[in-house]
Amino acid sequence: MRERSGDLFPTDSPIPASQMIGRADDAREITSALENGTHLIVAGPRRTGKTSVCEAALTRARGRGAYVAQVDLFRISDAAELAEAIAVASVANRGAWRRLGQRARNAGRAALSAAQMSAALKMKNELGEGVELALTPGLAAQNPEKALETALALPERVAKADSKRMVLFIDEFQEIAAERRPYGDPDAVTKRMRAIFQRSTSVSYLFAGSVEHLMRDLFAPSKRAFSGFGSFHALRAIESAEWESGLAKRFAADDCRVSDTALRRVVELGEGHPRATMRIAQQAHLASVQLETREIDSDIVELGYRAALRGDVPAMEQTVERIRTLHKSALPVARGLALGTRPPRALHPGVRDRVLKLLRNAGVVERHGRGDWRIVNPLFGAYLAELDPIG
Repeated sequence: MRERSGDLFPTDSPIPASQMIGRADDAREITSALENGTHLIVAGPRRTGKTSVCEAALTRARGRGAYVAQVDLFRISDAAELAEAIAVASVANRGAWRRLGQRARNAGRAALSAAQMSAALKMKNELGEGVELALTPGLAAQNPEKALETALALPERVAKADSKRMVLFIDEFQEIAAERRPYGDPDAVTKRMRAIFQRSTSVSYLFAGSVEHLMRDLFAPSKRAFSGFGSFHALRAIESAEWESGLAKRFAADDCRVSDTALRRVVELGEGHPRATMRIAQQAHLASVQLETREIDSDIVELGYRAALRGDVPAMEQTVERIRTLHKSALPVARGLALGTRPPRALHPGVRDRVLKLLRNAGVVERHGRGDWRIVNPLFGAYLAELDPIG
């Protein structure tokens, strides 16, 4: 029985720390900073490994005795839901909560035994009203603003009560400032957060976001509530040698023999982009399964690369349509970057710069240095390069 390609090379969810390729230094540094009471911001394009690294750091911190709590704003629709998620994640660090909280949330308070009711009351007296948000689904919706304020203070209460360091990880934090204002007025919400967070001496905060310019706008300008709160941590690029070693171990887990040339080709085609590199390796392994071979050579890698491109076409078509809506010159500029050519001669430098910023804000391109703009996802870059410019 062959190992599953998706298990060996996962691409659609954060990768467990045990399967992460490279980035060990990042995980260690983030853990150390959080354990020592500092706050960090990790920003960068989607599918580049931010969440995987942050979760690896949380795993390390938990293993070293810290409490951890995690919420993902992509999965949370409003302030009431956010309050409840923070409350549940905070008190879940207590072993006694696991049975008590799960029973109360699933079957209702009436299902609790007398002993469990007594334990719930004791926890509420010790930690405050935030415990009720964790025990009673829907309670936060009665007064979302107050519930969120109560929940934001709960990690500090739990940490102090148990003499622990708490790490609160808020993923996709830029959603706080989304146009639809899911959690209320962004300025008011961030001011409330900052006021609570700066008094929470037992809690370290870790923020991650996939829209880098929004993250910088939330934390850098002096007018923002979070100005000066925490430091940005830039993830290191994964070295080619790390990729080759890590991928070779994954292939070996299915008794596959992969040539050095094939490994180098996977890394070259993936351009060091975590999701793209893993996707190509995944599809190459799947091709080997379909061809009933455990020999991974350059031809198998090429089959995997083409399969990875084909599989992403629907998503890439949608991205192209989104680019078309940004500016009439957005697609030609993006395609020019993919082809490695200069922008159209007729395009004024000021317009070009504006278009590049629009593409950056859309997560399509990123700047690596002065004047050095690149397509974020190399698979999308390849798709753009092959795209009919008239179509």
